[in-house]
Amino acid sequence: MNMEIKARDLIAAGWHEGRRLGPALRRARDLESSGLARADVLAALEKEFPKQLQVALLRYAPAPLAEAIEAETPEEATNVAAARMRMHELLHVPVVQRGVIMPDACPSGGGRATIPVGGGIAVENAIIPGAHSADICCSMFATFFPANHPVGEMMDHLQKVTHFGGGGRPRGYQLSSPVTDEPVWDNPFLKGLQSRARDFLGTQGDGNHFAYIGRIEFTEPQRAALEAAGYTELSDWITRRDGKFNVLVTHHGSRGLGADLYKRGQVAARSWCDENAKDIPDAAAWLAADSPEGLAYWDALQYISRWTRENHSLIHDALLRRLGQRALVQIGNEHNFVWKRGDIFYHGKGATPAWRDREGRPLLGLIPLNMAREILLVLGANNDNYLSFCPHGAGRNLSRSAMLRPYKDAEGNIDPSRVQQVLAEVTGGLDIRWFCGAPDLSESPLAYKDATKVKAQIDRFGLAQVVGEIQPRGCIMAGEAPEPHWLKARREKKARHKSERREGNAETEA
Repeated sequence: MNMEIKARDLIAAGWHEGRRLGPALRRARDLESSGLARADVLAALEKEFPKQLQVALLRYAPAPLAEAIEAETPEEATNVAAARMRMHELLHVPVVQRGVIMPDACPSGGGRATIPVGGGIAVENAIIPGAHSADICCSMFATFFPANHPVGEMMDHLQKVTHFGGGGRPRGYQLSSPVTDEPVWDNPFLKGLQSRARDFLGTQGDGNHFAYIGRIEFTEPQRAALEAAGYTELSDWITRRDGKFNVLVTHHGSRGLGADLYKRGQVAARSWCDENAKDIPDAAAWLAADSPEGLAYWDALQYISRWTRENHSLIHDALLRRLGQRALVQIGNEHNFVWKRGDIFYHGKGATPAWRDREGRPLLGLIPLNMAREILLVLGANNDNYLSFCPHGAGRNLSRSAMLRPYKDAEGNIDPSRVQQVLAEVTGGLDIRWFCGAPDLSESPLAYKDATKVKAQIDRFGLAQVVGEIQPRGCIMAGEAPEPHWLKARREKKARHKSERREGNAETEA
């Protein structure tokens, strides 16, 4: 008579000592109690609890890292060193094959192995939610239309059709689209989120997201380059319109819908790694791409991509209707996402795809620099040395709080009149608007890297070819909501008390 099956029996048969072993052992004993022979028990058990042949461990040495960035100042050097440290932590993760840092690399917050903005990785058979971040599918979208409207008129209409700030659109002002009725809501990562998909349609959020009105005038060499690359529709319109267009460019991600998906993905990835790996940091936890969870998460990501593109389109279409215009050409690209190329999953957090599409054309992308500078229209160079990415913008050398510090007084306040003065100096002649009311100096051109340097590094490292520059005319960003009177009064009262205590201490010391 067989002795009761033990944990060591399962380990000897190929199961490992993970969190799944306990449930597997209990199920094995249930099967055994039904009268099955030991061999039949193990065969039946493997259908419910597949064996893991080994536990994935961190690499001793990191995978290779390429750096398409040059530091010329102490501030830039500190930033690059921080990004490099986080990338090296991430490159110890066994599923990560290679990594890259782009010219727009930003200060790396978060914990161990958190991918920095401006980072990209190539991953084998795995999806790492932390490597696309909570702002899934943060992306660019541009509509080219006839250049025959005054800037103020376009900006007035744009202010009415877009929506910035936290949360979704107010009831009564929501938008509708067939994208919310797609049959995707039984996906475990999307279940129960259909109302979120509806609430956030037509919204852009806050932070560095924007709606930008610009104008472009293509040169003949630029038109020829687009024609040679296979973008014949845009080339034809350039010829028909003498190369001159107005352009609406929007920048935002998947809003609350994507944030909820990210949270679910992160929980599932943590659970998967707890069962199949050891010592994996939260920011690097992954789902096996060929597992049921990985396949479902991949499908959810594809839906989020479609939803986000529709979100852009709804805002663009609403502006065009108000102007009595139609889209001549529309293009767009993600820069916080996961892309599958062959058997490899490319993850980018603030990294623009610059490889070739299925038709063999170099991808056409948009790289913004800041609200007062041009947006670059680029053809990807497909430079495998840098994972065929290019930057997603100009990036920052300082965090928002560090950037604002010199503009604050001893009480931590920023003088509104000084903000207006500084903004006028760096955005002169442009129609700059703040949807929520007050300007946000941390999103002004002062907060970003030298745009000219970033453009030079795109060329220096052979990341992309610039084939057009959309010159700024106006920009809307979220800005800051006005401070409530009660909060302002409380803050000023605390500041007075602090000042009085300081004065009292000074008198005592005297």
